[in-house]
Amino acid sequence: MKKIALAVLLASGLMAADSGVYIGADIGNTAFDMKASALGVSAEEKDDGGSQTLKVGYYLDKNSRACISYQNINVDGGDAYHFGIGYDYLIGDNDIKPFVGGYVGYGSAEVDVYSELDISGVVFGAQAGVNYAINDNFSVEAGYRYIKSNMEDTINIIGVDVKLEVDPIKNWFVGVNYKF
Repeated sequence: MKKIALAVLLASGLMAADSGVYIGADIGNTAFDMKASALGVSAEEKDDGGSQTLKVGYYLDKNSRACISYQNINVDGGDAYHFGIGYDYLIGDNDIKPFVGGYVGYGSAEVDVYSELDISGVVFGAQAGVNYAINDNFSVEAGYRYIKSNMEDTINIIGVDVKLEVDPIKNWFVGVNYKF
């Protein structure tokens, strides 16, 4: 009986080593489409700029993790960001692990010309990439996020309502994580 209890304690200790809090940061390139429509006419503009992401999460085990994140997006003539929660499944038992995951949150884009304009709403999407564990604490990763949104707002310009929408958001990234 003592051997069984010892084996259970050792196994739980090994499982605990796979879990833990982590912090991460990544940089990348983020592009999104902004559509304006009024009186049955629409126009679309693409914005493409850098982005910076900070995240705090928890490795549930060696193959799954959850996090909260904030991403700042550099856009022409304004500010954009989104924050939310995500989950990733890391595939395999090697130091190099492909991963896939989902994300849901809130996004906002502001245009400097119209200070009262706030294009905001729910964002949701998926990501895929590769994570490389340098050691027990540090890992690096690279990947791609595809995020859909219902970010929109309407502004009245000279008596005409103009609806602005942002969708989709596409992000290539490289980053580093530190597990405590």
